[in-house]
Amino acid sequence: MFKYGRREKPQVNEGIPVPVTYSALALPRPAKLHPLHTPDTREWPTGCDCAGPVLALLEAHGWTRITDPDANVHCTSPDGAMYVGFLPEAPAARHGDLWHIRALDLDGAPVWQQTFPSGIPPQAVAGFLAGLIATPSALCAHCS
Repeated sequence: MFKYGRREKPQVNEGIPVPVTYSALALPRPAKLHPLHTPDTREWPTGCDCAGPVLALLEAHGWTRITDPDANVHCTSPDGAMYVGFLPEAPAARHGDLWHIRALDLDGAPVWQQTFPSGIPPQAVAGFLAGLIATPSALCAHCS
C-alpha cells in the first residue's frame, strides 16, 4: 500500500475494459511506403506565385480577362456571377492574399468568397476553380 513514502490509492477502474469507439479506430493513418519507394519518385507542386495554370483554365472557358496598370489580373465568368483576381500588387497581397475568388449575386455583391495566399501552387487554385466550373447547379449533388 505504501509506495515512495506515500500511501498509494488503489485504482478504482482496475480490470474494467475501456470502451474503444469506432471513430477512434477509423482515424486516417499514413500510408505505408512501398519498400522500393524512394522520396524522389514523386514531386508535389509547390507555390511559384504565377498565374499561368489558372488563367489558361479560365480563358479556355471563355472568361473575360483584364490586366490593370499595376499588373493585377481580374477575370469574370461569362455570366458575370464569378470573379477571380490574381492580385500580386494589391495592398491585400502584402497581408498574404494573392488570389481572390468571389461568387456574386445579381447586384454584384459577394455571396461567398475564398482567398488563397502566396505560396499556394497555382495548380491547386486551378483545381478549386475547375471543380466550381464543372458543377452545373448551385446545389451540391447531395443537397439536390
